[in-house]
Amino acid sequence: MNIYKNLPPEDNQHINVSFCNILRLVFTIFSLYLLGDVFWRWDGFKVHSSFSEYLPNIALALILWSLVALIGSVLLWLPVKIFERFSGYLSIKIKTEHFVLYLSILISLTVIVWAAKKIIWADIQTSPLLKLTVIIFIICTAIPLAWILRNRAGGWLNEVQIRITPLVWIFTVCLILSILLVVIRMWSKNSASAITDGPALSNTSETTAIRPNILFVTYDALTAEDMSVYGYHRDTTPFIKKWAETASSFTRTEAQGNGTATNTASLMTGKRVWTHRRYQFDMAAKPVKAATENLALVMKENGYHTAAFIQNIVASVEAIGISDSVDTKPPVAEFLKPASIEGIIEKYLFLLFGDKFTTYNWLGQDDFIFNELLNKIPQNVFATEYPPALVFDKFFEFIDNNPRGPFFIWLHFYPPHDPQLPPKPFSGTFNPSQELRRKNDQFGIRPEIAPYSSNNLPFPKEVQRKIGILRDYYDEFILYCDKQFENFIAEFQKREWSKNTIIILSSDHGDSFEHNYFLHNKRHLYEQVTHIPLIIKEPAQTEGRIIDSIVEQIDIPATMLDFADIPAPSWMEGRSLRPYLSGDELPAKKAISMNLERNIPSEPITKATIAVWEGEYKLIHYLDDDNSLLFNLSKDPGETINLFNNEPEIGLRLLSFIKSSLKEVNEKIIIEERQKNTKKEF
Repeated sequence: MNIYKNLPPEDNQHINVSFCNILRLVFTIFSLYLLGDVFWRWDGFKVHSSFSEYLPNIALALILWSLVALIGSVLLWLPVKIFERFSGYLSIKIKTEHFVLYLSILISLTVIVWAAKKIIWADIQTSPLLKLTVIIFIICTAIPLAWILRNRAGGWLNEVQIRITPLVWIFTVCLILSILLVVIRMWSKNSASAITDGPALSNTSETTAIRPNILFVTYDALTAEDMSVYGYHRDTTPFIKKWAETASSFTRTEAQGNGTATNTASLMTGKRVWTHRRYQFDMAAKPVKAATENLALVMKENGYHTAAFIQNIVASVEAIGISDSVDTKPPVAEFLKPASIEGIIEKYLFLLFGDKFTTYNWLGQDDFIFNELLNKIPQNVFATEYPPALVFDKFFEFIDNNPRGPFFIWLHFYPPHDPQLPPKPFSGTFNPSQELRRKNDQFGIRPEIAPYSSNNLPFPKEVQRKIGILRDYYDEFILYCDKQFENFIAEFQKREWSKNTIIILSSDHGDSFEHNYFLHNKRHLYEQVTHIPLIIKEPAQTEGRIIDSIVEQIDIPATMLDFADIPAPSWMEGRSLRPYLSGDELPAKKAISMNLERNIPSEPITKATIAVWEGEYKLIHYLDDDNSLLFNLSKDPGETINLFNNEPEIGLRLLSFIKSSLKEVNEKIIIEERQKNTKKEF
């Protein structure tokens, strides 16, 4: 029954809009948006996980999103009520429902314009002036429309309130069930602990003399192509270059892929990407058999105390699925110094929920509307929120408290991963410009780049100019990392532990600013992304050694086991590089790298980019397009001349190797999945 239908005409169109009315409306709209997002994300999540694993993430997302709806309702209701009261003093008849009507029209017009842009002009970039003009046009158009329809606002709002009541009840019940599910999951699973007991070994000089400590240091997105220690024209790594003079430097180390998720899984398992099958970067995408077949577990079973100080959530021991194999593992959140709203949310969500929810930062997803809106808010973040010093300090705190030894410790730093935000005095070293110095500004150019990257189109001059600026900042970021590493080595050498510790410096992958390819991930496997540093410093080493042979990222874990005098298990696909360190040679072998993120781990690989190196040659094959690029890296290090048609014998031989290897892998996947399904039936 409509209680307003018998009122006089003027009053029939006005209702007293309470905060509860606003909350009901906002809560329903937000819940409907989340529901659509849930179905959309399920297509990606089901690739590697079940619905039972997805459900807790939906529950947590609904709770957090409902809190955002509550805050949004307050922010909407308070100023409207204040303005309504103020306009009453001026005898202006502007009511709450008029504001709701205006906002509805404004949002509707914005969505229509945005959809039209996506459909009609998807690949055309719009200038800031044009965007501003469109925004002003929408705002001005919404005003007269709201004025014309103002007398109907109250009736419409009342009708909406009546019609959304069933949805309000449904979403409220879902919210209550979500709270129960989250509470149960919090109680049922142990949190990511900072320290657990390791092997009961004493730290005597006799023990440490026999069994060396191994310290594995990796920087995220650090390419060898921009390091002066590898011949880069800028002096980006002055200390590492000096440090490497008495270490063993590998000049041709190739990563297993072009992303953190895939490559850190390879580093901790010694397996290629198509073997461990962690194709996607989602926290739920665990490598196959990672819990029982990983480097840390082998070390632990052979008397090593294992520790991981990780600054990137995607590389965390929880994400890789090796948490039970690592004795000491401070939460990732301890290594974040937030200076932005999303940074604060990221830190405290992880502190609250740890690894209990594989996509706990749903609101922080780049393509989720909440994060997109946050990026529109001006935030003066000019320096990295992931200072390496936080990791180094935690490391020293650990070893200064008499840990059981020997130890295997992995330190993984977020810099120089984007955004490129080197702090002062490093900021401005290679480019004095202040353009794109803020975090928001750097993220803001991604929409400009996306249409060209997704369609494999050349970047316009203005876009390439901005990418060139970001490369300057990236080089400054590397210089900052170099200085942080110098400070660490100076401090570490003051301790007795340094006398028997092997230090291995590397990265997970690089970043690209060339080839119409920005940063990493996606399809391409050019050298800027795959060519990574590898420098090994033995405790008593006084002479340097340069190794120019091709080696793979998966050789690193096998090498660490060799240093510890532990045989590499048969499931590791890499080989020890120790013979190179004593001047010996190993039989030449091909290196392989791949991007498989568009595949389902339980199914044969059908979409891929695979690269193979042999001698001076490198072949990149795009399986989707059946297109191949062949480069001679000694003559063409910039990978600009495709020789596939000019040197068909070499190109076809390497292509045949890729296809035969892929066929073998796919047959193995089919057999393994068939056996797994057979076990489930029994």
